Amino acid sequence: MENPNTTPERMREIEIFGVPALFSKNQIPEDDIYPGMSLYELQGRDGQFMGAVLTPVPIPVLADGPRDLKPGDLVMDTGAGYYTPSEFEEKYLSPDYDDGARAERYGKES
Repeated sequence: MENPNTTPERMREIEIFGVPALFSKNQIPEDDIYPGMSLYELQGRDGQFMGAVLTPVPIPVLADGPRDLKPGDLVMDTGAGYYTPSEFEEKYLSPDYDDGARAERYGKES
């Protein structure tokens, strides 16, 4: 079976708007988005690219333009580690994942 992971880079697990996500300092071409993941680009006020974020669920966007990050909306230091998109999918979507690892799974203590 062909590996669907078109983005083999190990990316930092973060949390954005309460959603676990992966962060990369590199731009990710739309053709390389892992199946089932949503891609968002973080930009500074000047429009400069700051990073790419992959989420397992879509994040609601505002009808009138980009969504601003407020304090607490972006948590970079979850301590959860670095994953490829396929490892991240396994961590969050696999029914075989160890239930005893709830804190690790969500990057938070119970």
